[in-house]
Amino acid sequence: AALADSYPHLDIQVRRFIVPSTPEQDKIPYARVNHNKYMVTDRTAYIGTSNWYGDYFVDTAGVAFVYEPYITNTTRDIRQELQDVFERDWTSPYAVPLRKL
Repeated sequence: AALADSYPHLDIQVRRFIVPSTPEQDKIPYARVNHNKYMVTDRTAYIGTSNWYGDYFVDTAGVAFVYEPYITNTTRDIRQELQDVFERDWTSPYAVPLRKL
């Protein structure tokens, strides 16, 4: 709320990805989660192995890949593929806005 109050035209939306499961699948912890660790901007893609929590960046060793094309072209690239994955998940019926929970 404080960030949105500082920037009146800012629209921050958060969704929780809830994967449906059967009673049998519920017995397996973390078996039905979306555990992606990537970020996509207008020009760059980031894929990493660490959770995005402060301690992970200090106390653990992780690997990351940053992709930024030297030349903008019309062919599909890694950044566009990741954006498509994000948009697929964001518009999925399993992605529920936090305000509805």
